[in-house]
Amino acid sequence: MKRITLTLIVLSIPAMLFVTAGQGARYYAVSAELRRLEAVQADWVEQNRRLLADIAVAQSRSRVDATMAGAEGYRMVSPKTTLRIRVGPGVEKRDG
Repeated sequence: MKRITLTLIVLSIPAMLFVTAGQGARYYAVSAELRRLEAVQADWVEQNRRLLADIAVAQSRSRVDATMAGAEGYRMVSPKTTLRIRVGPGVEKRDG
């Protein structure tokens, strides 16, 4: 009985070393994948920042006016010539 126990203990030491080496390899692979994903995420964040800046520039009044001045068939409408219709709540009539 002692001999079997001693043999199992002696054989378990290299087995634990192999398990530890396997865990180290998996950890290295996961950390490399994490670094790659963080780089991709940083690129996405930078691209989103550029898109938001482009949207802000495109929505600026001077940029819209400059773009529309060159557009064919565009004309400014003054508030005096604009007709506004206000519909109050509950005033609508339904057909039927």
